[in-house]
Amino acid sequence: MKRRFLIFGLFSLLLSLSQNSFSQDSKERKAVQELNKKKEKSQEEVEKELMKRHLKLQEKATRKRIKKSLREAERRKKGKAPQPWWERWFGRKQQKKRRKRI
Repeated sequence: MKRRFLIFGLFSLLLSLSQNSFSQDSKERKAVQELNKKKEKSQEEVEKELMKRHLKLQEKATRKRIKKSLREAERRKKGKAPQPWWERWFGRKQQKKRRKRI
């Protein structure tokens, strides 16, 4: 009888200890969240730096074309036309590039 009581007591003790030992307190969770935010920020900074370096490697005409397409994309996101109305009315028409025949 004592042996059964001892085994039952140890078993209940082990069950109660596991709940307390594996739970995190709020300080630890906040620290983990702050670390995750720092990682995300550093990841964004790395991506921005890579984009800048990529743009520097391009020719001037290519850089202008990339910037123009990014501006148009931002306008489309906002629900506006890719170019303002005055540009469409009074701007120059784009000419098609001609290929040289060989």
